[in-house]
Amino acid sequence: MKIEEGLEKLEKIASKLESGDITLDESLKLFSEGTIIAEECTKILSEGKGKLAILKEKANKITEENFDLDD
Repeated sequence: MKIEEGLEKLEKIASKLESGDITLDESLKLFSEGTIIAEECTKILSEGKGKLAILKEKANKITEENFDLDD
């Protein structure tokens, strides 16, 4: 799954939950599904964190530096 797909699924689940037009049983199933998708998205983002890099031009020379998401 791509992160964009996961986020789209989470948005749909949230809309259904917010609508109030579903049963408690359906709400619990959707919440459980959303939790699993959120965990997968978190994993994808964590794995990608070490792979990101910024290209900077210094004195007409392009260099690569690690990008830290914690800043």
